[in-house]
Amino acid sequence: MLFAISNVILYSMKIFSTYLIVTTVALALAGCEMRREAAGSYRKIPVLIDSGESEELLPILSEALERELITPREEKIFELVPIDKNDFSRLKNARTSIVIASLESPGPAGRMIRGALSPDAIKAIESNMRWIIVKKDLWAEGQIVIFITAPNLDALSVQLGLGKDRLFSLINDSVNDRVSKWLFEDFFGEGEKLALEDSVAEDYGFGIKIPRFFNWEKGRGEEKFIWLRALEPERWVFVWWTDMDSEVEYNIGWWRHVRDSLCRIYYEGDSVARHCALKMEGDKIGGRPAVGIRGLWENSENHLGGPFVSYVLSDPVTRRIFIVDGAVFAPVVKKEPYLRHVEIICKSFRGDLPQFYSERQ
Repeated sequence: MLFAISNVILYSMKIFSTYLIVTTVALALAGCEMRREAAGSYRKIPVLIDSGESEELLPILSEALERELITPREEKIFELVPIDKNDFSRLKNARTSIVIASLESPGPAGRMIRGALSPDAIKAIESNMRWIIVKKDLWAEGQIVIFITAPNLDALSVQLGLGKDRLFSLINDSVNDRVSKWLFEDFFGEGEKLALEDSVAEDYGFGIKIPRFFNWEKGRGEEKFIWLRALEPERWVFVWWTDMDSEVEYNIGWWRHVRDSLCRIYYEGDSVARHCALKMEGDKIGGRPAVGIRGLWENSENHLGGPFVSYVLSDPVTRRIFIVDGAVFAPVVKKEPYLRHVEIICKSFRGDLPQFYSERQ
């Protein structure tokens, strides 16, 4: 009898232990599923920087990231928000966070970097082989945390000064990737307009991604022009092309004449603003070289205006020159998020349809 009771007790304990293991695993999985999403503006980047190094490093970091956007009112692409040790929650919840300090810094940023990096990473930094470490989803989903460090303050100042463009591109490209995912994902049953993309591909012979809130506004294949448009606030993208002509000089004057001519026909007389200097830079679209042009458009009759970004690229297969152009009209509100939307759409353009469909798949 005693033996039977002991067996029952042992059996019950095994069941209870199994229940505890299963429950613990379930709670752990539930905890993973309930992990918070990164929140807030992509523009605002909290920065943890030690007070003893802030005076030297913060101006260089600002020069690298707080670049001015060409808009009617002054606007920066990114805005740094220095925080102290009492505001870690902002660092942990943000979409992009920066922790910057030398390895020898005794402050909270220095301690965090030494505690967060592996011995191999520390060794690479001490030998000046690395100075940027990126961690994805460290404290929240959809987040990147960037650790910037070097063996000492002088070395860190030099690395940061020389690597300003690299740091900006790293963060800007990361933001583009995450915003692109949001632009083209399903949202309340609506998503990327695949059927409309197929119609454009069939009628025009090129590919471009179209988010859920954009529509085909104007243009036909035989006109060599398409205008895609979204409202609230107003954003639009157009694509125009022409056959290559060896006698034409494709320069900024040619581009301005073509854009202004198209806008007179389709945009009620918009034109490139004469009072604003244009910014030109080398870029790539679909792996092919492109020239990016940024500036302001204006409509003198309606007293309207806003920022635009325009890309000029060639396709040696079809022997065509393309202009892919995006613009924003968003009075009162910040323009940067919406200009980023049209920039992402412009960069989804592919003159090579097999490449477009391969990437889309």
